[in-house]
Amino acid sequence: MPGTHFLTNCPRCGYVANAQSIDGLTVKVCCKMCGYEGTIPHPDLKDGAWRTG
Repeated sequence: MPGTHFLTNCPRCGYVANAQSIDGLTVKVCCKMCGYEGTIPHPDLKDGAWRTG
């Protein structure tokens, strides 16, 4: 399944980390600086970009 790879800031240490999004809603983050691996909400959806009302 194709996904989108990009760079984002690690939520733990703030260093630049590799990120992969497959579904467009969540991002899997892998930080080589502190070893963090986890899932965060997609940065493009910050502040509820798709929410109305």
